[in-house]
Amino acid sequence: MSGAVLSIGAASVGTMGLAHAATSSNTSTNPQQGLIDKLVSKFNLNKDDVQKVFDQDRSDREANRQQEIQDKITALVKDGKLTQDQADKLIAKGKELQTQREANRDAMMNKTDAERKTAMDAERDSFKKWLSDNGIAEEYGRLIMGHGHGGRGPGGPPPSESSNSSTSN
Repeated sequence: MSGAVLSIGAASVGTMGLAHAATSSNTSTNPQQGLIDKLVSKFNLNKDDVQKVFDQDRSDREANRQQEIQDKITALVKDGKLTQDQADKLIAKGKELQTQREANRDAMMNKTDAERKTAMDAERDSFKKWLSDNGIAEEYGRLIMGHGHGGRGPGGPPPSESSNSSTSN
């Protein structure tokens, strides 16, 4: 189960990088490439060494996020807020969503902001229905959609949605 949870967070990381990559003039698949290049140039460093530091840092942060998600899901089962079956379904759904996002990443980058928003809203609505169909509260679904940040990444929902999302929980 832990391996499944580890793969869930990559979806979030990929989604967060998606917006940056879509607006970046750098066509690299690494949204941090510009910073890496600047560090290499300014301090006359070996590019491979700097890349390894960034890669290790990202891997460490992702492992920590995944452990936090696993701990929260385990606690929810222990506290009787989720059944083990619901927890397993939630983790499997997270993997499914990650796979979909990875498959659609290039297509999403080629969309306008409005098209991306429409696609993300449709994904969110579909996920809310799935949660309801499986008897899982939306607040627990946020663990895999937005790591507990309102399903919209680290900043939470935009101000126009914050009053709606707080009343629906």
